[in-house]
Amino acid sequence: MTNKESQNQEIERDDIFDRSNLINQSRESSHAIHEGEGKSFWFKLMFYFMLFVVGSLIYRGYILYSTNDYLFRSFLNEDAPEMPQWYPITTLVLSFLALIGLFLTYAFKKLGPILVVAALFVSATVQPEFMADGTLYTLFALFVFIGYGLAVIYPYWHKFK
Repeated sequence: MTNKESQNQEIERDDIFDRSNLINQSRESSHAIHEGEGKSFWFKLMFYFMLFVVGSLIYRGYILYSTNDYLFRSFLNEDAPEMPQWYPITTLVLSFLALIGLFLTYAFKKLGPILVVAALFVSATVQPEFMADGTLYTLFALFVFIGYGLAVIYPYWHKFK
């Protein structure tokens, strides 16, 4: 092997393991920015799916308010604890806040995603008893919005005001 060939191999190795090239190429995220004017199919799908989920939470709050029975005492057992008077109203208020946050998200306002996450989180934490329809469904809504919703919102974040 000649001296020139060994120098060429060293140069190639320096190029391969050059930290500045590796970091710049792997950290570049300009492809994630949505350049179009409109909203993508996935963004609209996230909005309508979350609209259905939050609408279901509003319906649940209405049923709780009208029946005053949050543990299905009439169906399961009569010795279940009484529902606190503040619970159905709190459920409705937090669900409407999440709905407002969804519309703000659709209008590209930064307060929107924050309001949705905060309202769903508070709604999940104020549950007085563990309920499959209340606790788990609210956590499902929160996890769907954080997992799927924020992954769809991220490319649009530069448009949010």
